[in-house]
Amino acid sequence: MSATQTAVPRTVSGDGWPRRVGRAVLRPFRPVGEVADAIEVGARLQRSTATGRRIVVDDLGTGADTAVVTALLGRVFAHYRHDRVLAVDATGGLPSLCTRLGTVREGGLGGGVDTTSFESARSSLGEVGERLWTVPADPGDAGVYVAGLLPLSRFFGVTLVAGSGGGFVDAVGAGAHARVRVVRATRDAAARVGRELDRFVRDGRAAELGRTVVVVYDHEHREDPGFDAARTARIVAESGAETVIWPHDRHLAQGAAVSPRRISEATHRTVLRVAAEALNRAVDGDRPTVRQGSAP
Repeated sequence: MSATQTAVPRTVSGDGWPRRVGRAVLRPFRPVGEVADAIEVGARLQRSTATGRRIVVDDLGTGADTAVVTALLGRVFAHYRHDRVLAVDATGGLPSLCTRLGTVREGGLGGGVDTTSFESARSSLGEVGERLWTVPADPGDAGVYVAGLLPLSRFFGVTLVAGSGGGFVDAVGAGAHARVRVVRATRDAAARVGRELDRFVRDGRAAELGRTVVVVYDHEHREDPGFDAARTARIVAESGAETVIWPHDRHLAQGAAVSPRRISEATHRTVLRVAAEALNRAVDGDRPTVRQGSAP
């Protein structure tokens, strides 16, 4: 290899080889209850909506990877649903949502998307796969929400917006049907979540808790050994927000394009649960429900 060439890291799978082999061998013998759960989750993901639902995925300033969570949620919705899904990248960081989706950046909401029809808008969008599209947005441009995203989102059953603060994300969040707050698995991040939830109550916005899913994301594998994820989940769940613990996944931690075939079994189950709960709350508003697989 020449000095100018850079070695490309080998893509790893979320599960180790023994676990992958075990999954393949046992797949035909899955318990009846597990099969029933999968059918129930699929039905929830296919819920019809009178109008498109907008879901914001942000990190509450904790530096969690909203791009990878949004990429997987987008793929889940596109796989299970029969309408279009849009994933908007307003993260302003790396790896970007486009990187996680394995596509190139196309157009941009700030560039003047023609929203006369979907056919006129599609030239400004990046096509990820069947029913899944993506577009970048300037995190600081609040005006593009009304001028660009609102008219564009009517062509999509679900619109996901990945961000880490900024005027655009704040503007979308004010009118979002649901919010997924992705936070790092640390005590500092848990304290930040607690303050944010308390602020909702103080400001008379307690109803927003019923539209909130908190994802405790273990990106760096026990980044904070003193963090008690289960206890944090129970405390947050008392507020009315759903809490899901997202375990460490070696494949996602690589920071490259996500291959759904390489994520771990635990990640697969988790993203389905997050997607179903986020959509459930986006449709039902402030009427939270208790679902199997919720916080322990």
